[in-house]
Amino acid sequence: MRHFNSTILIAIIVTIFTLTSCNQTNKSDDKDKALTEKENELLKKENELLKKEQELNKKSTKTTTDNSNVKQQPSNSISNNLDFLKKLNGKYPYEVKLFDNSILKQRLKKLLGNSRYNFLKETWAVETPMEFANNIFVASGCQAHNCGSTNFIIVVDLTNNVMYAGIREEDKVKTYSEDGSNSPKVNEWENEN
Repeated sequence: MRHFNSTILIAIIVTIFTLTSCNQTNKSDDKDKALTEKENELLKKENELLKKEQELNKKSTKTTTDNSNVKQQPSNSISNNLDFLKKLNGKYPYEVKLFDNSILKQRLKKLLGNSRYNFLKETWAVETPMEFANNIFVASGCQAHNCGSTNFIIVVDLTNNVMYAGIREEDKVKTYSEDGSNSPKVNEWENEN
């Protein structure tokens, strides 16, 4: 009889333990579900905030142009991204078809104006290898058989996303900057002759 009572007591204890652990598992599952739901809500709110931030960035990236000294605030959007220039160190502009790149072409046209851009592109014949160092890109070229008097420089400061250019035509120099600042590379080029 004692053995029977022990068996019943053990069965009762096992049953209570099983029910208690199942109940704890259900509570744990409920907590996990609640946490997952809260995470999803936070992710939705974060997505909404990101969308609003993107909309505000689009609205705040307006450009202004001053024809006497072209000034504009370039947007940092993907459409103006010139990071591809980082890979051009030591290459020649003609071998990578530099002036055929739509992003560079668009920004250079805004900077110089159509007629100056066309003059640069049509006159640019003799060129040096492009340079990229300290997050500054430099390309230069000149008119065939007239390098001393007619030459060009294009500088892009990728840290600040600003493009600069210089055109020397028959010894007369004109420099350009997207934000009105000076580039040490353009200043150095300007003072060479």
